Amino acid sequence: MKSVSSPLTILFLLLLLQQTLFAAMVDRQFIENTCKGTPSPDLCLEILLPNRESENADLTGLALIGVDAVQDRGFEILRQVVDLKNSQPELTPALDICAEVYHVVVDSDVPSSREALRGGVAKFAEDGMADSAVEAQACERSFGEHGQSSPITDSNRIMNDVANIVRAIIRMML
Repeated sequence: MKSVSSPLTILFLLLLLQQTLFAAMVDRQFIENTCKGTPSPDLCLEILLPNRESENADLTGLALIGVDAVQDRGFEILRQVVDLKNSQPELTPALDICAEVYHVVVDSDVPSSREALRGGVAKFAEDGMADSAVEAQACERSFGEHGQSSPITDSNRIMNDVANIVRAIIRMML
């Protein structure tokens, strides 16, 4: 009986492996198709694919992963702002504006978007991500308004791009 069960076990395991691989391919295809509908598909994939929660996520789940990415980038930029205030105090007026707007992102926009997504109110979630993009632009403009060159242009651009990617994913839910 052992010789019969061994090939059956192997066959069962092969079928299970095939099903798992097929499911992973379907999940990846869903993510890729979703990202194609965003303004920056490659950046979208960079955000979503490494996150294990994306494997079985629906649009709401993908949007929540994106909202988390906006929060992470917001905190990262706030750390940059603190470091720059210490190393380049002449930038303090513009950096103060950046600190203010990025606190809005992490303390208001992200939590309200997350709550709206979990509550099924995608339009409010979209508004929070739209505001996050606007806040990144406001930070960047603050340097020009003070006659200075921004040392965080790349960070602001990425925040703007990430927020607009998440906004596009949320719009797919509307």
